[in-house]
Amino acid sequence: MNDMNAKKLERAIELGKRVEHFFLALVGADGFPYVNSARQIEQVAENQLAIEEWICPLTVKQLSENPKMAVLIWDPAADDGYEILGEVLMFESQAFLNGFAPEVEEDAYLPQVKRKLIIRAERITAFSHALRCDDIQLLAASRATMKSPTRDGGGREVPFCNFAPEWAEHARFDRSDDPCDDGRAGGGEP
Repeated sequence: MNDMNAKKLERAIELGKRVEHFFLALVGADGFPYVNSARQIEQVAENQLAIEEWICPLTVKQLSENPKMAVLIWDPAADDGYEILGEVLMFESQAFLNGFAPEVEEDAYLPQVKRKLIIRAERITAFSHALRCDDIQLLAASRATMKSPTRDGGGREVPFCNFAPEWAEHARFDRSDDPCDDGRAGGGEP
């Protein structure tokens, strides 16, 4: 994972801890989408995160059949957030309800087990209510750059902007990420 995306993942997890709620989205083997919420998140390795929650048996079944999922962390007041796409690597049982009955857990839709999902983050992008596109950046992708001309005839390497021109200013000034300027929103050195 490159440094820029490692920082995004760290910021996303910190935001998840701060807002104390986020959403999990998955698609079951039947092709229908499912959405759940969770409140506890932590980073467990460079590109892995853990979510701990009372997860219902249906969600466990769906993730066992199709482990791909999305984690959406968003602070609506600040309109700041992240969408993380990844794959569940394992489930760990953390706690059981008093009176846990495995035979009921199998057929019931209410959770009896608090589980920790270990997820390998594969892609991440900013999320907000503002105009945006689903240009999800691969966490393992290299950072593409181009030469930006300067007044002295030289140039500097700047990252390609993944935003449409009309969104470049949003990406540049509304986020704490590195500026993105491929010349479409002004740029170069004064």
